[in-house]
Amino acid sequence: MRASEVMKRVRGFALSALGLLALIAVAAALGLLTVQNSTFAVGAAIAVLLIGIAAIDLSAIPVLAVPATLVMLRVGGALSVSDVVLILATGVSLLMIRARELRPMQPLLWSGAIYLATALPVQILQPYTANIMEWAHELVLVLGSMLVGFVIGREGKAKLAMNVYVAACSAIGIAAAVVAALSYARTGAFEPAYLPELHKNTIGGMLAVAAVIAFARPVWLGWSRRWAYTVLALCGIGMLAAQSRQALIGAAVGVLFIALRPRPQTGRRAWWVWLAVIPAVIYVVSEVNAQLSSDNRFNSAHQRLTWYQDSIDVWSQSPVFGVGLRWWYTDRFSVAFQPPNAELEVLTSVGVVGLLGFFAMFGGALWFLLRMDPAYGTVGVAVVLTRFTQAQFDLYWVAGQASLLWIIAGVCYGVQARDRALAITRELPRRRWSPHRASEKEPAAT
Repeated sequence: MRASEVMKRVRGFALSALGLLALIAVAAALGLLTVQNSTFAVGAAIAVLLIGIAAIDLSAIPVLAVPATLVMLRVGGALSVSDVVLILATGVSLLMIRARELRPMQPLLWSGAIYLATALPVQILQPYTANIMEWAHELVLVLGSMLVGFVIGREGKAKLAMNVYVAACSAIGIAAAVVAALSYARTGAFEPAYLPELHKNTIGGMLAVAAVIAFARPVWLGWSRRWAYTVLALCGIGMLAAQSRQALIGAAVGVLFIALRPRPQTGRRAWWVWLAVIPAVIYVVSEVNAQLSSDNRFNSAHQRLTWYQDSIDVWSQSPVFGVGLRWWYTDRFSVAFQPPNAELEVLTSVGVVGLLGFFAMFGGALWFLLRMDPAYGTVGVAVVLTRFTQAQFDLYWVAGQASLLWIIAGVCYGVQARDRALAITRELPRRRWSPHRASEKEPAAT
């Protein structure tokens, strides 16, 4: 055996031994952290897991940011698991992106930057820790998410990321339905389903986005109709089990928008959806009317009215620039709650100036996504509309849910960039007026 081969084997053995020792050291450290502080142990375990995954495939880290939006577990009290993964995914994405690749997506990035710029004055006027930290957090939730989504699409990982996300949401929908059924069997009443670490409205927000993606079924995901409609059904059942009214309305808006545009697979519009969403709208309206006419002044409808008034009172103390991000974490006011409405949350936090920036962010994003080829932009517009509609009746800046819509928007641009680089065209088929279903044959996935 040659001396060079011997040295190579010795070097390989040495590296393996060092790796084993490092693994033992990390395991011991995690064990010690678990005894002393379980919160830090969770964060350290996540970091080690992500480093191991990155060593195999660096682009897998941005992909993990999508299903991680479903994990609400807190790390250190301030950040959730979804935040930690998104921060790491943003760093990886910055390393993988070349500036010239982002030119088509620059208008979308500028839309997000406008809002973040209008949220800067309150950092100077109200310099407290939660305010500054939340601005940095929103920087990652908006711009970081767009970059992560772009890398996912450009690297050809969109199908993997969306498959994992909708599969997890389908499981959540099934779990919510089971919990609701067991509760009904026990109490005889149809109560909202709650899952560990997941509020009913959190469940609804997650499932609404998954349902909209499934109904959109963009051709670049290569999903079959059976799989897409199975996901749609499971997520719809889950939303009903959770009794998340805002999620049902948000999903209805997203689905109706998709129905207005020709299907990429057939060139036809799904007009039947307009009839299908009527029962959901009737259910939501009847439930809200019942709560408003109830003598219970502490139900969700009456409580929201109280929060709306309290939010206006807080905003009136600094109407132009707001009282600061995460003001409800301070003791400066007689009330402490996160306003359950996107505009009121932004208005109290960053004032009229910030609200204008917030509208510019959403308006710009919708405009630029609408101008894209429908094969790419339709699902992005639908998801953004879904989340914006839901946030009219619930919290907006929520870890995971505040990032997913911008990840999807970035994915649309990333997939488009990949297709252009590979000279792939995705044209709508000619519309056939024949009643035969031969025209609905789907093109082969690319």
